[in-house]
Amino acid sequence: MSQKINILPPAIFNLLAAGEVVENPAAVIKECVENSLDAGATTIEIAIERGGLDSMRITDNGSGVQTAQVDKVFLPHATSKIETAADLEKIGTLGFRGEALSSIAAVSKIEFVTRTNDEKTATKIEVEGGKVTNKSHVARGQGTTITISNLFFNTPARKKFLRPVYAEKNAVTDVIGRLILANPAVAFKYTVDGDIVFDYRGKTLPEAIAGVYGDDTAANLLSFKYGYVSKPTFAKRNRTSQTLIVNGRAVEGGIVADAVNAAFQNYMTVGNFPFFAVNLAVDLNDVDVNIHPRKAQIKFSCEQEIFDKVRLAVTEAVDAFLHDKHTNQFNQANDQELHQRIKHFSSAHTNAVKSAPHIMNKYDDIEQSRIARIAKNVPPPVQTQMTAVPDFNVIGTLFDTYILMTSNDTFFMLDQHAAHERLLYDNLKKQIDSGAVDIQRMLEPEIMVLNPQEMTKMTAAMPFLGAMGIECQPFGSNCFRVTAVPVLVLEHGISTLLENLLHDVKSTPPDKLSTLLQEKIIMQCCRNAVKAGQKLSNDQIDFFLKQFRQKVRPTCPHGRPIVVSYSKDQVEKLFSRK
Repeated sequence: MSQKINILPPAIFNLLAAGEVVENPAAVIKECVENSLDAGATTIEIAIERGGLDSMRITDNGSGVQTAQVDKVFLPHATSKIETAADLEKIGTLGFRGEALSSIAAVSKIEFVTRTNDEKTATKIEVEGGKVTNKSHVARGQGTTITISNLFFNTPARKKFLRPVYAEKNAVTDVIGRLILANPAVAFKYTVDGDIVFDYRGKTLPEAIAGVYGDDTAANLLSFKYGYVSKPTFAKRNRTSQTLIVNGRAVEGGIVADAVNAAFQNYMTVGNFPFFAVNLAVDLNDVDVNIHPRKAQIKFSCEQEIFDKVRLAVTEAVDAFLHDKHTNQFNQANDQELHQRIKHFSSAHTNAVKSAPHIMNKYDDIEQSRIARIAKNVPPPVQTQMTAVPDFNVIGTLFDTYILMTSNDTFFMLDQHAAHERLLYDNLKKQIDSGAVDIQRMLEPEIMVLNPQEMTKMTAAMPFLGAMGIECQPFGSNCFRVTAVPVLVLEHGISTLLENLLHDVKSTPPDKLSTLLQEKIIMQCCRNAVKAGQKLSNDQIDFFLKQFRQKVRPTCPHGRPIVVSYSKDQVEKLFSRK
C-alpha cells in the first residue's frame, strides 16, 4: 500500500465517534436521560428549544457525580458502569459504552452542574467542542443538570443534514414517550419552547400508556403475560405505536413485534396493526445489548423461543377477549329472543293449535325443490356496459338498495350505493383537477391526537391537503385541528381519511404525494353516497337517475358493477315459459 497511514488525533476520532452516537437531538436526549435513570433518578425534567437545535436541558434528582470525578465525565471511554471484560457479558445498565457524553461534548457547548448527597455545593463545568472552558462551584440540590446548546456548531456538514425543526421536535417527543413507557415509576416533565407536552406522575404501565397515547388508547387495552396489546377492534394504520421494552430499555421491536403482528393476522385486516407495549424481563446472559452504536437494537440468544411465547400469549389474550365478548352478545340475543317468543306465544297459541303445520312443511319442501330445479337452468344476470342511459321506466325498489327499471325487453337492477359513489367520485375529481374544490366549514373543528412520527408526516402533507380542500393546522404539540373539508366528504369521516393518509405518506416520494392524497380524499367522498338499505322517495329516485344519465360509467370506484340486467328470455325461463 503506497498511501500514507495516519494515526488520527483525538480531536478527529472524537468527531467520528460523535457521528455514530449523536445523530440528532433525539439521540442526545436519549443518552442523557438514560444516564439519569442509571443514576437512580425518580424525577426527570427535559426542556428543548427549536426542536433541540438551539438548546436541550435535562434535570434529574439522581445520585450526581462527585467533584473529584467531574473532570472525567467528558473524556472518551469514561464510564462508571464497566470495569472488566466480564461486565460485558451481563449489562444491566442503560448507558455503558462511555462514549456518549464525550461524543456530545465534541459537537456542542455544554454546561454540566452536579451534586452528590454528601457534598455541600454543586460543581459546574463548561465544555465547548470537547474542551473544558470553565469550572466552578454553585448552589444546587442533589442530582444533575446538563444543558446542551448549539448542536453541531463546529461540524456544519452534519448540521445541514438535520431535518426541519418540527421533525426534530417530534423525534424527541417520540423518544421521551418510549422512555416513559419503559420507566412508568419515574416522573417525567417535558416542555417544548416553554409549552408542557408531558407532565407524567404515574406509577404503572397502563398509566404511562394513557399519559403518552391518551385515554382512548388506554381504554382499549388487553392485558397479557408480557404487557398490553390493543383490542382487535382498535387498529392503527402503521407500527409507530408499538413499543418493546427489555429489562427497562426501549428498543426496536424486532422478532417481538413480528410475534405480536403474527398473532393479530387472524383478527385484523391487511394494512391495520395493533398497538402494543411489551415489557420483557430477560436474563442478562440471554440478551446482547451491545450490537448497535445507539443501543436501539438488541439480540436474544433464544429468538424462536421468545417469538413463540409472545405470539401464544397474545393469541390467548385476544381469544379470551373475543370469547367473553361473543358470549355476552349471545346471552343478550337469547334473552331478547326468549322475550319475543313468549310474547308471540301468548297471542297466537290458539291459532297454532288449529293449524296443520305438517301439511305446510311438506308443501314447502316440494316447492323449494321445484324452484331449485328451475334456477339451475337460468343464466346469471349480465353486467350492463352502457354508453348512454336509455329511457328507464322505474317500477320500484328491492331491499331499499336496488332500483328496478325496465326498458323495452330488458329488466335492469341499479345499485343505488355504487351508482352514487361513482357520481361523487367523478364530481370531486373534477373539482380537484380544476383547483376549485367546494369546501364546508366544520361547526366544530376535528381535533386529531397524533404520535410524533404521525405529526411529522402530517406536517409534510399539509400543503397538498390545503390544495384539495382540507384546511388544517397544528394545534398544540401533538394535535392537528381540521377546520374545513370538501363538501363531498363526510365531516365525521375526516379522522379515518387522515389516518389512512398518514399510513402511506412516509413511503411515498414527494413527487407522488399529491396523487396519493388526491386518490385517498376522493375515495373518502364515496362514504357520503346513499347507503344500501336507505329508502329513497320517488322524487329522490328521479333526481338521482337524472344525474346518472349525464355521465354513465360501468363500475363504481371500487370496481363493482353499477347495473345488471335480465333479458325478457331470462325472466321467462324463471317461470318455465322457455
